[in-house]
Order: sequence, then C-alpha cells, then structure tokens
Amino acid sequence: MPNNKVALVSKAISGVSPVGWVNEATVVIDLALNDYDVVWAAAGHPHTVFPTTYGELLTATNARPLVVGE
Repeated sequence: MPNNKVALVSKAISGVSPVGWVNEATVVIDLALNDYDVVWAAAGHPHTVFPTTYGELLTATNARPLVVGE
C-alpha cells in the first residue's frame, strides 16, 4: 500500500474526499461527528466541500466508527 496520500486516493492534498477512492483503504469516522446535524466533507479539491450527515457519510464510506480524539 502506498504511503503517499495522493497515490492512495488520487486526490489533491487537503482535498481528500471520503468517497471515490481508486484503492481500498481502512476508513475510520470520528464518533464526535455524530454530534452535528450537518457534516462538511472534503469534495476532492482543497477549496471544495459538500454537506452531508454522519449517517450518510458512514454509509457512503463504509467507515468504521471510532473515537479519534478527546
């Protein structure tokens, strides 16, 4: 597996979308995002985001929920 984020997901640095990756990877989603009605996710470009919900993001990415920080 590549160590380089661009090689793994084929997206610009700081614009890594949670969907549409070119390679498989383990994806985690911070459980704290469930505290928000709207989650703004990267959309494949450093200056582009899209609104979604925690549930939609979890489903679309097949991510593993995890406590990432305190």
